[in-house]
Amino acid sequence: MPYYSPLKKLKSGDRSRIVGGLERIRTQLENENFPSKKATESLILGTWNIRNFDDDRFNYGNRTTESMYYIAEIISRFDVIAVQEICTDLWPLKQLMNILGRNTYDYIVTDVSHSGIGGNQERLGFIYNKSKVRFTGVAGEIVLPDRLLISEVATKKRQFSRTPFGVEFQSEWFKFYFSTVHIYFGSNSNKSIKYKRRVEEISKVAKYLAKEAKNSDANHILVGDFNIKAVGSAGFNALEKNGFTVIKNREGSNRDQTKFYDQISFRSKKNELALLEPNRDDRVFQFFNSVYRKEDYKLYKPIMKKMMEKKLAVAKDLSTTGRTKKIRGDAAKQVKSLTEALRTETNMKAHYEEWRTFQMSDHLPLWVEIKINFSQQYLDYIKSLD
Repeated sequence: MPYYSPLKKLKSGDRSRIVGGLERIRTQLENENFPSKKATESLILGTWNIRNFDDDRFNYGNRTTESMYYIAEIISRFDVIAVQEICTDLWPLKQLMNILGRNTYDYIVTDVSHSGIGGNQERLGFIYNKSKVRFTGVAGEIVLPDRLLISEVATKKRQFSRTPFGVEFQSEWFKFYFSTVHIYFGSNSNKSIKYKRRVEEISKVAKYLAKEAKNSDANHILVGDFNIKAVGSAGFNALEKNGFTVIKNREGSNRDQTKFYDQISFRSKKNELALLEPNRDDRVFQFFNSVYRKEDYKLYKPIMKKMMEKKLAVAKDLSTTGRTKKIRGDAAKQVKSLTEALRTETNMKAHYEEWRTFQMSDHLPLWVEIKINFSQQYLDYIKSLD
């Protein structure tokens, strides 16, 4: 469980609000039958795109201590979780790890993506419970061979916008190579070159890992933000065509659950990967039912307004004293945007709708529970030798 002790040092009102949010998350997880951790029988594995964690590039402000506790509470329910959109500065991630407990949890992340096409200076990574999951020492980014390079048009061939990342873990009897992606978005128009690139990225990472799986003694699990629109779309089909079994959920993983951007998929060894509750179709956790709810607007308005006014003062200063024309221009745009947002109650409510996704995320976490104890099967195999 997360490290709650520092909550004692907060002001009474803040502490009460955070404790209330944590209790609602815990109740929701219980009511939705989110699996409880089992020491040796199963592994709770997941994926979560934690929106721009945490660099304020979109000028909605950094995450508060409150949000860090909510994110930690959710992640603490996983044995290992892939995370996307970790930003250049790792200090926020270290803050999160301090709440989770560094004696129990650890992380592995990539360097920053510097691709000129949609890389966005992001990191991919994994957070895992060291008492349940062991990092075997094998990790690497996926670099495509020439024959698999991604082609938008005949004359342009590229690597991924954000290089996929894979790590080998072991939990009890179960060894698995866990890979995560954040696929290029581009455009939602099926006829556009940018959408073609999105589908090609999915196809190429699946094809590459399918070949690796054939030569590996580990099960392959591929997860992340694929920017897949829906089951049966070209992106979704690209996974299945390359032999990956995709976990199907009845609702999407974006904030209003209308898009199926995030996915968990498997390419496993025979009889070595078994899901608990294989027919379950509700493995998406909608945290906005518990925290930063629409009805909480008045509760957060003073906090949000204080952050906005502080940013507005800085932007006004930079708009006249910035060292370069670009800095002054960007600051002037920020002054205009924040002034407009603060102007009316309607505008403030609209700002809250977006602000809350920068406190939590505009993506929802996905999970599965996997059987990891195959000791009886192995004993049966030993008996068959006689």
